[in-house]
Amino acid sequence: MILYGLPVSTYTAKVRLALCWRGIAFEEREPPGGYRSLAWQDVVPMGTIPAIDDQGFLLAESEAILEYLEERFSDRPLLPQGPQRRAQVRLLARMHDLHVEPKVRALFPLLRQPQERDQLPQLKAALLEKIAGLARTARPGPYLAGPEPTLADCGFAVTLPLAERVLNTLGSPLKLPGVFQPWLAALAADRIAQRALSSWSSATDAWLKAVQPQ
Repeated sequence: MILYGLPVSTYTAKVRLALCWRGIAFEEREPPGGYRSLAWQDVVPMGTIPAIDDQGFLLAESEAILEYLEERFSDRPLLPQGPQRRAQVRLLARMHDLHVEPKVRALFPLLRQPQERDQLPQLKAALLEKIAGLARTARPGPYLAGPEPTLADCGFAVTLPLAERVLNTLGSPLKLPGVFQPWLAALAADRIAQRALSSWSSATDAWLKAVQPQ
């Protein structure tokens, strides 16, 4: 298994975490020719990351990859038993991709453009609204959908810490709802998760330092 991506990429980290939680051996590589390059678009037409190569089968888009891994390695599931519990996990995963992560990404331009930071209160309020919706939907126990990690945790394990770091850098710290505290503690104690996210954490710290105006 080859995972194509970049250490700083949220969605690469999401897939890396799923692979590590499943115990799947893989090699991580940067996209041939570089992210968004024409050479990479010859491989992945949309030019996005991550992608995987499973013995010649190439697949892009993180959610498609996670669903593929669920079927390919059904003996190491990250979906619970029962249609309703599985649907709940998929709902949380979609909330990450469609609602919360885009609100975090909307903060990125403010890091490079201090003159735009008058938009921060509005952008932060929009993010907090989505996080509040997540808090009402998740059922931490201590992971977001129960006692064991699921696909629901893979994206949020990256994006919520990223939101905290970005807002700290912007001088407006984020306080997550109390319902997430047991989940954060579980992630901090999860050695597999910490190993899987270590390269993302280091790359993100370096990126946040690099994008600050001199």
